[in-house]
Amino acid sequence: MNAASRHMRGAIVATLWLLASASMAHAHGGIAGPDELGPPVITSTMLGIACYWIVMLWPSRRPRNARRNGNNGNGKTARKTAR
Repeated sequence: MNAASRHMRGAIVATLWLLASASMAHAHGGIAGPDELGPPVITSTMLGIACYWIVMLWPSRRPRNARRNGNNGNGKTARKTAR
């Protein structure tokens, strides 16, 4: 059996499963409309975007030994100031 026929058979089986599950869900009232799914999907999308940007924009922590080594945390040495 060659690869093309294997892929074709897999695609046919997947399509049949999809059609069977969608028709059973529709027959038993399992598929909700956009008026029922819209608000939860919009809310979860907005929460996901907000959490992503909070994590991306959260300030990074400086290394603990930055002050001891005369390093200011960005790889450059800090200037010594007279006290």
